[in-house]
Amino acid sequence: MSDEAMPPAPPQPAPELKQLDYLVGTWKLSGMTEEGPMGPPAKMTGTETFEWLPGGFFLVHHWEGSIDMGPRGAMPDVGYEFFDYDPETSKFRSHYFSSFGPYNEEQSHYVGDFEDDKLVLVGPARYVRALQEDGSIKYDCDFPLPDGNWVPFMHATLTKVN
Repeated sequence: MSDEAMPPAPPQPAPELKQLDYLVGTWKLSGMTEEGPMGPPAKMTGTETFEWLPGGFFLVHHWEGSIDMGPRGAMPDVGYEFFDYDPETSKFRSHYFSSFGPYNEEQSHYVGDFEDDKLVLVGPARYVRALQEDGSIKYDCDFPLPDGNWVPFMHATLTKVN
């Protein structure tokens, strides 16, 4: 068979996606929100799972948790997030779908990259995930201020369970 008759090679995932391998697994989340737009500080708990979609083009993040709203009870926090890599912009992208509301391109899309050893994704908020020496992941979320600065909203730790 000549080279001309060979079918084209299938597309391959961007090698940069392998940088996300540290997230793969099931994690226990424990953390707190800061006093702010959602009210007083609140305890957060849950389980987060990251796994590669077959083919390796997307890292799928599924979480099930709750935010303790005190006398108002626990508010469920459940959703999916899909990570990929855009070679044209050299950026990671994230689209998420959660129990907090309908999908909206502006509100549900994040873009970013690694800054030192931290994955930083920015959209309507800024999410930072950093692998720690003990194997846990420090997970922070900040909200933007009108002056361009950020205010802390949530701090959590992901501890691997498998």
